[in-house]
Amino acid sequence: MIKKILIVSDSHGRSQNIKTAIDREQPDMLIHLGDIEDDPEKIRRWLDAAYLKKREHSNEGDASPSGLPVPAVFIKGNCDRSDGSGVLKNAAVFEVNSHRFLAVHGHKQGVSYGVENLMYTAMENDCDIALYGHTHMPFDESFEGYGDMPGTGVRILNPGSITLPRGGNRKSYMVLTFDEEDEYDVLLKTL
Repeated sequence: MIKKILIVSDSHGRSQNIKTAIDREQPDMLIHLGDIEDDPEKIRRWLDAAYLKKREHSNEGDASPSGLPVPAVFIKGNCDRSDGSGVLKNAAVFEVNSHRFLAVHGHKQGVSYGVENLMYTAMENDCDIALYGHTHMPFDESFEGYGDMPGTGVRILNPGSITLPRGGNRKSYMVLTFDEEDEYDVLLKTL
C-alpha cells in the first residue's frame, strides 16, 4: 500500500526545490504535473535515493511497499519539449490503493478559466481524484455528482508551483497520505 504521495508542478527547470521536497517528505510515490523543463530521470534518481535513506533508518525493514524504482508519474506541460522516451505523458489515468486518479497539466482542459472540463473528464474516466498544474496557484475543491449521476464525485487538486508561484502564494507542493482504511488526507505545504 502506498502511504504518501508527493505532488508537485511547474518547476520550470529549477528542480532543486523538488529535491528539497523529496528529502523532506520521503514519499512512496511522486506525481509531477508538468512544466518540468528538466530530466525526469534525475528526479527519479533523487526519489530512489530518498527511499534508500528512509529504508536505512527504518526499524521495520522495507520502508516502502513499492520498492525500487519508486513509482513516479510525469506529465508533459505546455513548456515541456517532447522527450522521445515516452516518460512525459499528456495525461495519465491510474489507480493508487482503491482510488482512481486523473493527472494532467491543465492547459488543454482550459483550467485557467475554470475546472469544469477537468471535472467532467475525471468523472467520465471514473476518477475520484483529479490533479492539474499550469495556473501556478493551489486549488483544493470537491465536486459531488452532476446531472443524472448522483453519488459520483471528484476532488480536484492543484499543488501550485514549486518554483514560480502566482497570486501572492508561496512556493508549494501537496502531500497526499493514506491511512490503514485507505482514507486520504491532503496537505498543502510550502518551501
